[in-house]
Amino acid sequence: MVILSDFSPALLHGGRFVAEEGCVFFEKAWYSSWYDALFYSFGGYINIVANASTLLARHLVPLAYAPYVTMSVALLFQLGAPFLLLTAKDAWLASPRVRLVAVALLLLVPQSVEVSAQSLHSQFHLALCCGLILAFETCSGWREYLRLIMLFLGPLSGPGAVSLGPLFVLRLLADRSRVRLVECLVIISASAIQVLFFFGKFKTRTYNSNLYDCILAFFVRYFVYPFMGFKHFVNRLGQTLQAHELAGHPPYGFIVLTLALMALVAGMFLYQAWYNKNTREAAWLALAGATHAFAAMYGALNGAVTIIVPYFAERYVFVGQSLLACSVLCLAVTGGQVVQRVCRVLVAVMLLFGVYHYFKPFIFHPFMEGPSWRGEVARWGKDHSYGLRAWPAIGWLVYLDDTHTAEQRRKACPVLPAPHEGAE
Repeated sequence: MVILSDFSPALLHGGRFVAEEGCVFFEKAWYSSWYDALFYSFGGYINIVANASTLLARHLVPLAYAPYVTMSVALLFQLGAPFLLLTAKDAWLASPRVRLVAVALLLLVPQSVEVSAQSLHSQFHLALCCGLILAFETCSGWREYLRLIMLFLGPLSGPGAVSLGPLFVLRLLADRSRVRLVECLVIISASAIQVLFFFGKFKTRTYNSNLYDCILAFFVRYFVYPFMGFKHFVNRLGQTLQAHELAGHPPYGFIVLTLALMALVAGMFLYQAWYNKNTREAAWLALAGATHAFAAMYGALNGAVTIIVPYFAERYVFVGQSLLACSVLCLAVTGGQVVQRVCRVLVAVMLLFGVYHYFKPFIFHPFMEGPSWRGEVARWGKDHSYGLRAWPAIGWLVYLDDTHTAEQRRKACPVLPAPHEGAE
């Protein structure tokens, strides 16, 4: 969802590229042919939205205004999930009030400063759209064609949507409809293209299967953060749990507590879905959210342990937090009498603390501020060897001259591997 704090006057006036969006994707578009730039694979996969957005920014507008192209494209994809909620024909969304609450949950609940207003992380908004399409009733006409476009672009923009592909097979087996068959074929075909032609090992993507890390991250990000307004306590809790895990001393008490909560929630969803068909969409939403959550933690840079602290690596939890919030709202409308009451309280708590987190984010968040791109371009105009600074301002430099070698440009981008490690 769109983050208002991301559209500050300084950002709108100066523009920005974010991290690899500048020093990887825009640089690639600047130096390479359109074909090489469009099908460039970085980070272990192709991100077709980031590739196409920076390619358009390179060729359509002057350099000083290039970020406005990628920001506009990112905004378009950020509006995808709210659009799906506002146009869905599902019974539980029949009330305009429920639709507005659902959109508010997407705006307020997930940690999303990191994925806002930049094309690099449009992949997560597309993955969220894929999760919603999985759960929603099928439609027809232009709405269904738009959904198919999202299902095709999602897997070609990142592995998050790929992880949801098997769930569409399950949904097809459950519904046995022609529309579900087409949706399944589209997302599976796009996922196959991603995996077979572009997927590869990347230097710091550890594919960490440490279950303790995943459980602790799930506890902090999905059980504590959405329902807790005491940010400093949540942050301190995350740092403490992370420190114990890094020291090789997993806090087993919290692990057992999390497993018990997960079993309780999963049991409740299964019971409701089995005895009340109206709640099955809530089960699909929860299943999609949990699937993406653990897939993202498994493939996270530097492993799942880096996700435990709440203000860091928000991109990995954005989709899961969004889908799980929507599943609770769905139960608040469709569940049994007791479940409805409990879930309505949970929705109110999420909205209350979501407003608090929204207007009082972590003041040390690295994506909250950065240099003006137009100001950087003005400096570059006087000295073409100058490295233009991208957001966040912690060493991400964009070199757009021929005097720097590939090795020098690599060192200006913290996540680029050495040439012998393979950047592609």
